[in-house]
Amino acid sequence: MAADPQEMLDAFFGDFYLRVYGSRQAGDEARDQASAAARLAGCPEGGALLDVACGFGRHAVPLAAAGFRVTGVDRSATLLDEARRRAGDASPTFVAADYRELPFADASFDAAINLYTSIGFLGDEEDTKVLAEVARVLRPGGRLVVESMHRDLMIRIFQERGWRLLGAGRLLLEQRAFDPVTGVVQETQTLIGSDGARESQAFSTRVYTATELMAMLRAAGFDKVTAYGDLDGAPFDVGTRLVLVARTPV
Repeated sequence: MAADPQEMLDAFFGDFYLRVYGSRQAGDEARDQASAAARLAGCPEGGALLDVACGFGRHAVPLAAAGFRVTGVDRSATLLDEARRRAGDASPTFVAADYRELPFADASFDAAINLYTSIGFLGDEEDTKVLAEVARVLRPGGRLVVESMHRDLMIRIFQERGWRLLGAGRLLLEQRAFDPVTGVVQETQTLIGSDGARESQAFSTRVYTATELMAMLRAAGFDKVTAYGDLDGAPFDVGTRLVLVARTPV
């Protein structure tokens, strides 16, 4: 029998994810990305900002340190525990929840961010539910910033296999299959320890085109969507990442 997709995601976004990605996008890089996203979202100084999904807090923590009232949401208790550890003197609020059912009242936040390809894991219909939930908890005129891989860029850079050195003698083997018609990437990541021990996790991602994701945002209740090529507002192109800024009706 095929593994349950949600079980596969829960297994990937836990301790395994921390060991692979915990040292990436840390420090100044994460702070700069977070600050740029908050500016693009138009979040006012000291405003209420939702980071969904927040993972281990790489963006939520520097945003809270910058004075925003940050709430980070993630399904993974393991990642949230790490986010709280990293927060230190910063004061984000971290909430365990499935982002299809956000435990907040309507119009609770000034802005929201969804960064580092944190959508595409649930299928078109369920991903649209995620976006609709974010729209529901944003105030009128509030903006969501989505930063993601997109299909056209994936076609240009796709590799079936890649190796990365993670430090301390550890290697990561990434094996992928990509269907450019459906936009689905099937990936298995294998972490190889310094002692040769191997651990693998598999997952799939729906890599949307800009057109598809813009249509989903409008179907979710946003009335204006603008595409950029990065968090600093550069023009979008097939060779850039995809950044969408979506506004709720005023």
